[in-house]
Amino acid sequence: MIGRRHVVLALALAACGRTAKPSTAAPDAGGPPGERLFDDGRVESRIGGVAGTAEAPIPRCGARESYRYVASEFRCPGGGNPLNGDLSAAAGVRAGSVGPTAAGHMIDIYEVPCPSGQVDVFIDMYGCPEMERKLARDVTTQDPEELDTKFAAGRYDEVRARCAALDKDAAVLTVYHCGVFGPALLLRAGEPERAVAAAGSTCQGYPPVSGRSGIRVEILVGMVDAIARMWATDRVSIEDGRKRLAELVPRLLGACGVDAETFLAAFEAANGG
Repeated sequence: MIGRRHVVLALALAACGRTAKPSTAAPDAGGPPGERLFDDGRVESRIGGVAGTAEAPIPRCGARESYRYVASEFRCPGGGNPLNGDLSAAAGVRAGSVGPTAAGHMIDIYEVPCPSGQVDVFIDMYGCPEMERKLARDVTTQDPEELDTKFAAGRYDEVRARCAALDKDAAVLTVYHCGVFGPALLLRAGEPERAVAAAGSTCQGYPPVSGRSGIRVEILVGMVDAIARMWATDRVSIEDGRKRLAELVPRLLGACGVDAETFLAAFEAANGG
């Protein structure tokens, strides 16, 4: 039997005039952890400013240091770097991740547009003791689980308060959960414009949808599922939910840069469709 929130979502997308092919696996799911996802033969490694490989990535300490390496220290074949030290540009060429490694690290892939052709640069942002400790803490923290439990119980004010108190030291999974729950909480507060903007802001912090990354699709599925769960708890009727989602879902898709077919296939897979 199809879940209530799944019916509401399907009706909403049908109202948008979009169809999707059923899927039994989320897009870009990839293979088992650690499986090579692409041909490393395209990687060009040299002495000084090397690109690294999936098996031997460049170790760096956090996202900012990773961006600095890609934008400034890396050298294209023949020299030079088209990003000219621009950290924002470096963040923009992050295409996805591979892993985890034996140490539990996800290795980020940056597609640098060198004059001779794209070069894939592999960075381990957990390549320092500080980030190792943060990763260990993130793995053991109960914060994300508690947030999900509170949201499921309708304790929305507590979830909102916890997410509003996030700081730079917050666990990665806590930040992720707050990003997923944020649009639902803003809708509940009667702020649909901010809800869509928040969805876009969260999605834009991750690589675009491609064969190397489906994280935006995963996040958007979580956002819509959270909204549907909230409305189900509030006993919103299927008809009312259909109307609301018919207006909301296309805007969320646009904000996150996800097409309807890919999204619905992932949503069905996540909900056992």
